[in-house]
Amino acid sequence: MEKSNKELIRESYDYLNELSDFLSDEYAYQFDAPATQEEIQSWETENGIKIPSMLKEWLLLTKKCNMANRCWQLYWPEIDENEPENVLIGSFIGDGEYLYFSKKSEQFFTVYDGEIEEYDSFDSVLTYISVDLEDKAEEIFGEDWLEEFEEQYN
Repeated sequence: MEKSNKELIRESYDYLNELSDFLSDEYAYQFDAPATQEEIQSWETENGIKIPSMLKEWLLLTKKCNMANRCWQLYWPEIDENEPENVLIGSFIGDGEYLYFSKKSEQFFTVYDGEIEEYDSFDSVLTYISVDLEDKAEEIFGEDWLEEFEEQYN
């Protein structure tokens, strides 16, 4: 049976949180408290924008998080004056790459130096972040990092 958006996002959240903790001797991280359904509904009503369902599920787990010394930041939706058709929800690597979703299509994408990279879903964004954190784990712990990680978190 196919997993629901809620299950997919919960798994990604748990994995990113555990992976961030695993890397915490080298990289600081923080996952803030979750949003409430009321906060999300209020934001949507106030801004006349529907938050995509996977992002809603994420916000119900954390309003904001910073992973790998702020290389990966996901945060509460913001209306960006420079991108009026899009909603800002994160920044990557700290070098000016920003994560948005389109108000109209609900498509997720990053913008960096005028270049746009699209993602199939919010879960694809989380997978992209996971791959980078896994690379960091391999750099620190070597090729067998996954065994150590699974021992510690399973």
